[in-house]
Amino acid sequence: MVPSVSVLSRREAEEITGEALRVLETVGVFFEDKGVERIALEGGGRLKDGRVLIPEDVVKEALRTAPRRIRLYDRDGREVAVLGEGARIFNPGSAAIRILDHGSQTPRNPTLEDLKKLVIVADYLKGLKAQSTALVPFEVPAEVKDAVRLYVVLKYSGKPVVTGAFTVENLPLMVEMLGAVREDYAEKPFAIFDVCPTPPLSWSTVTSRNLVDLARLGVPAEIISMPGLGATSPVTVYGAIIQHHAEVLSGIALSQLVKPGAPVIYGGSPTMIHPYYGTPSITAPEAVLISLAYRDLARYLDLPSHTYMGLSDSKTVDYQAGAETAYTAALAALAGFDVISGAGMLEYESVQSLEKLVLDNEACLIAERLARGVEVDPQALDALKEGVLEKKGNFLALRHTRQHYRSEILVPKVWDLAPRAKSTGVPLAELAHREVERILAEHKPPLLDGDALRRLDAVYSKLWESHGLKPVPPP
Repeated sequence: MVPSVSVLSRREAEEITGEALRVLETVGVFFEDKGVERIALEGGGRLKDGRVLIPEDVVKEALRTAPRRIRLYDRDGREVAVLGEGARIFNPGSAAIRILDHGSQTPRNPTLEDLKKLVIVADYLKGLKAQSTALVPFEVPAEVKDAVRLYVVLKYSGKPVVTGAFTVENLPLMVEMLGAVREDYAEKPFAIFDVCPTPPLSWSTVTSRNLVDLARLGVPAEIISMPGLGATSPVTVYGAIIQHHAEVLSGIALSQLVKPGAPVIYGGSPTMIHPYYGTPSITAPEAVLISLAYRDLARYLDLPSHTYMGLSDSKTVDYQAGAETAYTAALAALAGFDVISGAGMLEYESVQSLEKLVLDNEACLIAERLARGVEVDPQALDALKEGVLEKKGNFLALRHTRQHYRSEILVPKVWDLAPRAKSTGVPLAELAHREVERILAEHKPPLLDGDALRRLDAVYSKLWESHGLKPVPPP
C-alpha cells in the first residue's frame, strides 16, 4: 500500500512529448561549441539560422538506446540503489557559494575546511544516501575549484557523490579521480555528474562538452534543465514543461549520438522568476508542479529521474525554511524521484547551512517513511485481540509491539517532540547546532587510505600542475 503523487496521465505525457519533439524539429537547439554542433549535425540534425533542428527519429532512437536502469554503488563497490525504480536518494544541494554559520544572519564565503565538515556531517546522517560537492571553497583558484571539491568528498566519505565540472579541461581529471579510487568506476558507478542546458534551448561550450565527455567515458550524466517561468521560459506551467522536456531530450539525444547506451538521468531545477525582485524561487508551487510533471514524463519514457527539492529559498533557518523543505521533500519522495538534491540549502540554491542539513535529514527520513507506505501485517488482528481482551488496552506490553516498533515507527532525533514539562526549551536551531558539533567531535568517517589515497593524491597534484598552479594542501 504505497502512496504516490502524479500530475500527468500517460496520455498527457504522450501529448507533451509530441509537443517537445515538434519544438526540437522546428525551433531547434543552439550549440555554442562548433565541435558539439558537428556531432548533432552528423547524427541527423539540420542547421537553420545557427540552430540545430533535431528530427523526431533521432530523439526516438536515443530514447531506445538510453539505459532504463542505472545501478549506483558506494565508494567501496557496494550497491546502494537502482536508479529508475524510485530510489529516493536524498543528498545535499550542490555548488553553494556561501555558508551560513549558526547564529549569523549573513552568509560568508566557505572554505575547504567547511566543505570537509559538511562531508563528515552528511556521511553520518542516515537520511542522506549520497554526498554532493555541496560547497565551492573560496580560497581555491577558480581553475581547479570543481575537482578539488570532488577530492574532499572522495577522501572523507564512502557514500556515492553527485558532482559536476565548471570547466571542459577538468572533467577528464575528475573522472581520473574516480578511477584512482576504483578502477571499475564505469561498471559500478559511484559518481553522477550534473550538466545543465542554458534556457531557452541552448547548450554552452562547457556543459555540452562535459556531456560529450561523460558519454564517452561511461559516467552517468544528470541533465538539469532550468526553465525560469516568465523570464527564460513561457510563463505558463504548461509551456515551461514543454520547454523543459525538449531541453532534456536534446541532451539525451546528444549523449546517445556520442555513445549509444551512455547512462543519462532525466533531471531538472525549474524556477519561478519573482515578478518584482527577479529572484529564482525554486520552491514556488509553479516550479514544483513542473518538477512533478517531468517526473511523470521520465516515468513515461522509463528513465531514471532527478530533482532539486527538499530545500528552501529562505535566507535563514526559520519557519519558511522548514515549511518549504518539508513539503517539497515529501512531494519528491511520494513522486518517486531517484535522486533528490537540496538538503541544507537556502537562498535560491546559493547557501548551505550545517544546522539546516541536520534538520533536513529529519525531513528526508519522514518523507522516505511516507513514501514507504503501509506494509500488510498478517499479525495485526491477533495483536488487536490480545491488546484489547488480555492487556486491557495496553499495547505497549505486547510482544508484537516490541517486534515491530523500530521497523514501523520513525522517531525524529533532533526535532522537539517531548512534552512541555520535559522539553528543554532550547530553540531547534540551537539543538541542531549542538548535533553538528557532536557529529564533528564523535563521528569517524571512512577515510580513504592506502594505495587508493596515494593514487588520488597523485591526480590531485596533476590537477594543479596542469594549470601551472601551486597546490593548496588537501584537507
